[in-house]
This record gives sequence, structure tokens and C-alpha cells, in this order.
Amino acid sequence: MQTLNVLVVDDSHVNRLVVSRLIQALGHHVVTAEDGAQALACCETMLPDLILMDVIMPQMDGLEATRRIRERFNKRWIPIIFLTGKIEQEDMLAGLGAGGDDYLTKPVDIKLLTAKIRVMSRIADMQQRISHDAQRLEAYYHSNEMEQQLAEHVLHNLYGDRSQTGIEQWIQPAVQFSGDIITAARSPTDTLHIMLADSTGHGLSAAIACLPAATVFYAMTQKGFGINAIAREINKKLKQHLPVGRFVAATLAAINPQEKTVTVWNGGIPFAAFVNEQGQIEKQFQSSNPPLGILRNMDFDASVDVYRWSEPGRLMICSDGLTEAKGTQDDTLSLEALCSMLASPPGQPALAPLRERVLAHLGGHENADDISLVLAPCTASIGPATPAAQGTVFTQLSNWELRLDFGPKELREELGMATLLGWLNQIGLSEAQLSDLLLIVTELFNNALDHGVLALDSSEKHSSTGFTSYLMKRAGKLFGLQHGWIQVAMSHVTGEDFPILKLCIHDSGQGFDAARFLHSEPDNTALHGRGITLVNRLCRSVRYLENGSRVEVEYVLR
Repeated sequence: MQTLNVLVVDDSHVNRLVVSRLIQALGHHVVTAEDGAQALACCETMLPDLILMDVIMPQMDGLEATRRIRERFNKRWIPIIFLTGKIEQEDMLAGLGAGGDDYLTKPVDIKLLTAKIRVMSRIADMQQRISHDAQRLEAYYHSNEMEQQLAEHVLHNLYGDRSQTGIEQWIQPAVQFSGDIITAARSPTDTLHIMLADSTGHGLSAAIACLPAATVFYAMTQKGFGINAIAREINKKLKQHLPVGRFVAATLAAINPQEKTVTVWNGGIPFAAFVNEQGQIEKQFQSSNPPLGILRNMDFDASVDVYRWSEPGRLMICSDGLTEAKGTQDDTLSLEALCSMLASPPGQPALAPLRERVLAHLGGHENADDISLVLAPCTASIGPATPAAQGTVFTQLSNWELRLDFGPKELREELGMATLLGWLNQIGLSEAQLSDLLLIVTELFNNALDHGVLALDSSEKHSSTGFTSYLMKRAGKLFGLQHGWIQVAMSHVTGEDFPILKLCIHDSGQGFDAARFLHSEPDNTALHGRGITLVNRLCRSVRYLENGSRVEVEYVLR
């Protein structure tokens, strides 16, 4: 039994002495007071575990003292037992109404008092444990609040500001943290990359599982990798780091405003579609792959689905938290009806009515799963251009040369352009020079890959249907590529007036007929051939050798 600190309050010296000796005999500590005022002073010095309170006392009686103790020390319960000679029911009720917990009449029955003290000792012991647990719970609460704020800060900064991407997004967590994330960034070639990812589970643990995916997405987008290569690398990271049973369903999309194409890799997300200005679904991108983090990388399918729009529209992607959201009638939303609400030009905000429609469908009930929705405009422009980040200049030499060889594996995984963009970012170019050379390198490398290594015919692009077919054929050939190579040589030489950057791209193909494009002005309405004339205009010289399988250009670094 716990040792108690007992306060005995009685104006009779004899009564205080008798009760004190009894309590001390039970192994408890005793403090005495002669009236209610002294009792309050004792409580200010040290709160007792139990108070035995006389009712009738001078200066301040027991009822008034009890009321003041309850008011003053309301954060801790102190058992108060009245000891009095009054036995009328009204007196007992008055004592209990003042805040007393029990009532004993004088002369005090020693056995009954002993039993009540033992009961109060057990209650005090329980209260101490509860108080200790409450303190631990409060400390945990404050610690958890700080951790949640830190996690929210980190996640907010990681997923960043999307104002430069032109997308609209909405995430409605099922708990404080969402296991769904939406990331968007623009590549050095001004292609908009978007990822909607849905991790298994809810809350902070699910959000943390998405962190590797977001980190890889941003880093590889900035370096110029395609979404198929990004999806493969995310799958590799998640497979390495997530425990068994954890995975991330995701849709990765690339919107190319110059080519008017949407390229999608979908692994486990139920709805991704191109919606036209009339609110109709023109193209739905089915989930043809398992979620990220399940397959070994050797078994991973990085093939993508490509669609070319003829008229502007929006790319809409949403997680199963929306497609499976149950309404008040236990029904689900019609995605066609939601898409019909997008019947407006893609440059205008359109998310708010969709969000209100979903919330109305929920009818005020909490969503059972995280809801995420993203709308991305598919137009000729995706917003103000953001220059690629430039790193430290890797050399101060006036003259230098490098050569890179890309075989089937590097071409399949689209390492070529990413590597070249990385080099361009490190050679100390101005923003205008970097912009020009991004266009030049991208055009010439893609020509070498498409028309040289993959032997694709650009005449297939003459119609929007043919363009889509061309892109799908390209994706299929690239995915199964087993032979072929591209060599890239880049050199910096001192010119007569300005330095010159020389670029040579050589491929293993049969050649490319570029002669018909070299001396014509670019046709912005054409579906192919525009890049060649732009390269010709930007460079001091352009030479096609070996039937077009080798191209050499010189760019003046003014």
C-alpha cells in the first residue's frame, strides 16, 4: 500500500491527536491544521494525498475550506472525508455538495476509518499512475506535434511550388498525411513531367514511402531523362528500400507542347485520360503495369503509351481514393460526368467545380482513402520557360574535346540525351547559348536515333493518326533494341573572333536524307522537319556526311 501524506483538520487538539496516531500506526505521514484557513495554507505548501476535514471550526469552517480547495487546486483530485458529529441527511448532502468525497460521524469508528483510508490509498495510487500516464501522453503529444510539423515542412518543400508548371491539383488526405503525392517539373527541353503516386496505407508512413519516388523524379527530370527511364529507376529504388508488402502505384506523364504529345507510363493508377475542350474523353491510358517497387528491374516493363492531340485539352489523372469514393447512397462517382465538367479552354481554372462535386458526393463524411486529382493543360505552351540549372564549369581550358559512345542498353534506357544535357549544363554556357544548344543537340541526337538506329520514316507523321502510330512504333522499336550505336563528339576550340563549339553525331544506321530541309524556312504547321531548318539557322555550318549517318555542326559562342 502506498504511503500517504494525510492532512487532519480539526479545532480539537484531542481529536487531532487521536486521529493522527491512528493514521501514523497505519504507516502514513500526518500534517495537522486547526481550522480551514490553516488547511488552505498547508495545501499551498504541499498538496496532501488525503484530507480528513472537520465541519464546524472557527474562522473558516470545513465546508468553506473544501470549496476553496476545490477551486484553487482543480487540476488534481484530493480525497476529502468529512469528520463531524452531525448525522442529519441535510448535513451530509451539504458536505458532499461542497466537494467532499465521503462522510464519517464522530466518534470515529476506527475500523471504518482504516478501511476508508485504505480505499483512498488505492485510489491515490491509481491517480498517480493515471497522472504519470497523462504526463507521458502530453509529452508524446507535443513531441508528435513537432515531428508532424517537421514532416509537413519537409514534404511541402520536397513537392514544391507548381506555379511554373500550369497544373491544377487537389489532395484530400484520409488522415493528417496523404499517402498520395503529385509532383510536376519541367525538363531542360521544356517537356512537362507529372507524377501522381499512391503509396500503400495512409498517413506519415505512406507519405515517407513516396519520398524516394519524388526524389528520383525531380533529379532525373532535371537531368533530361524520359519518363520510362525515370519509372525504371524509381522501381529500382523502391524495390531496394521498401519492406515486403509496400509498393507505390503511379502514373508518370510527359507533355511535349512542341510535338503536341502526351506520353504515359501507368502502373496501378485507375484513371488517366486526355479530355478535350468539350469535356469528352479522347484517350484513356490504361494501367498496363504493376505498381512500382514490386518487380525486379530485369522484369520491369518501361514501355509507354503515346497520344498526339490535334486540338488542345487536359490530361486528368486521379487515384482510387476518388474512383472508389462512396457517396451517401453507397454509390461511386461517374468519371465521364466529372470529365464533362472540363468543357472549357484548358487555360482556364477547372479544378474547383470538380472538387466541390466530389465533396458533395461524400455528403460531409470522411473519405476512406486518400483522394488525389491533377489536371494538366495540353496546349502549345505550358507556361513561362524555366532555364535549365547550370552547374559548375568543369574546365577552364580554351580547347578541349570529349567523345561519348551509346550502345543498345544506353539507348533503350534513354541515357544519351540525359548525359549530353548534363555536359551542356557544365561547360559555362550563357542562358541563350544553352537554349540554342539544347535545341541543336536534341534535334540531331533524336534524328540519329529515330532515323538512323531505329530506321523510322518521318513521312509517317503526315497526319495526327500517323504521328501517334509513329510514336508507338518508335517506343516499341526502342524497347526491343538489341543492336546499334550512336557516337557523339563535342569539342571547344578558339575561333578567330569567338570560341566555337563543334558537335559531331554519328550513328550506325543507313543515313538520313536531310537535304530537302537544309535550305528552307521552318514550317510551324508541319508535323516533322521543323527542327532541321532551325538547326541550320542557329549554326555557322551544318554538314551531313556518309549518306546522312554522320552530321557535323559548328556553333559560335558569341
